[in-house]
Amino acid sequence: MGLPRHCTAMRILHLSDTHLGIERLVRGAPGGWSRADDLRQAAATALGPALRGEVDLVLHTGDLFNRSQPPPWAVADAAALLLAVARRVPVVVIPGNHDRRGLARHLPRSRRLIACDAPTRLVFGELALGVVPFVGRAEIWAEAARNVTARGVDLLLAHQAFDGAVVPGRVFRVGQEQDTVGCRHLPAGVQYVACGHIHPRQVLQVGAAAVVQPGSTERTSLVERGQTKGYAVWELGRRVTWRFVDLPGRRMVVVSSEAGIKEVRRGDLCWIAPAFWTPEVERAVSRCGGWLLGPAGPRPAPRAQRERRPERERRVIERQLDLFTPAP
Repeated sequence: MGLPRHCTAMRILHLSDTHLGIERLVRGAPGGWSRADDLRQAAATALGPALRGEVDLVLHTGDLFNRSQPPPWAVADAAALLLAVARRVPVVVIPGNHDRRGLARHLPRSRRLIACDAPTRLVFGELALGVVPFVGRAEIWAEAARNVTARGVDLLLAHQAFDGAVVPGRVFRVGQEQDTVGCRHLPAGVQYVACGHIHPRQVLQVGAAAVVQPGSTERTSLVERGQTKGYAVWELGRRVTWRFVDLPGRRMVVVSSEAGIKEVRRGDLCWIAPAFWTPEVERAVSRCGGWLLGPAGPRPAPRAQRERRPERERRVIERQLDLFTPAP
């Protein structure tokens, strides 16, 4: 496997975790602009090189939508965008854990827009792809990966947490979660994996394979506010290389002090910490041009109650920063 046999270079645009259809309350945005608009714009910008004919193939490695039953308007947006790209170059889309009911039922049938709801092997000219959508158990994923790579592939597509993947406050390890994939699960000979699922961009070396994860195209949670978002461009030829391309993204700010208010810029997404929230603080953030996440409030607890708050409750509040937990 690998690509030393290729004489003609192929350029691949690799994006992932667009989470289209995210529905979250945003107050203060002009013209009804919402988080759904931000994520749609990020996906469209990421696909710009394909629309301009600058790449030969597009790979979307899962979580096209934010939920398994996306709203009709999100389906229409995704279909229109992907069909426009498919008129220029082929597009391969695989389901992620958020797309657990599959993608083929949402996307129009097209010879150049391929939704792979099941493990399969695809061939584009000299390039062979092994495709394994998200699987909830690493052993089942491993069996599917062995089957699709049995005849050899140049690039394996996946939407899994691989051993060593890092997210804020956590490192994924085989055995800790049933779906985490490690060296022992990868078929022999696989050298390159185009992967989704992990939102902070990173490259892992798992056994002999480089696992390239471009991350999400836009921030989907406040815990991602410090992360750079974008996509990857692969160059496949006598050598295999990849590079990350940044997308601007919308700033996200946690306001927990007077100094935090002064950092707010126009168009920032702002979340006011419960212990700091007052109507006056909310109005100050709005005057700075900040867009407010969530409903008004909540009002802070009395000072004595806040001072008695145990460490366990503090961790609960920290977890509340993830405002975009997927709906069941």
